[in-house]
Amino acid sequence: MDAGALGTSAKRHAGKGIAIFTASAGAATSGGATTLRLAAKAAAAVEIFPCRTCVTSVPAGIHTGAVADQYGALVNARGTRVGHFATVITQVTPRELLIDPTLVLWQGQITARGVEAAAASSGTLAIIGGTGRYQSAGGEIRFRDTSHTVQLLQVVIDQ
Repeated sequence: MDAGALGTSAKRHAGKGIAIFTASAGAATSGGATTLRLAAKAAAAVEIFPCRTCVTSVPAGIHTGAVADQYGALVNARGTRVGHFATVITQVTPRELLIDPTLVLWQGQITARGVEAAAASSGTLAIIGGTGRYQSAGGEIRFRDTSHTVQLLQVVIDQ
């Protein structure tokens, strides 16, 4: 199975165990929206591939369904741990990945979802829900790569 798209994106997102998302940390509220700027540092990333005999591809050769899992710590600008995250990346077509991150913060969790082009260097994921303080959260997570190991991340929460 060719894991090129998933492997490249997983390495970009997982930062080879160094960092996934970085940005200046803090929170700001404007017009009913709260913006979080966090740094996420990956602790581990694992790629899972379905076995060739377990999967039938229609048409042949598409090879979807490969999965990469990762987790790590969320820290603020001072390097103080403020939570952790877990992300699942699933290859849905040869050129697209489904990204499902969950941020676990002191006051609750934020879950997002979006489809990203495998070669994308920036994008936006929709916040689809949360718990605790973020129970009725909507909004989006915006990201932009600055290298293969670092992304700028901005979490805009509408409540």
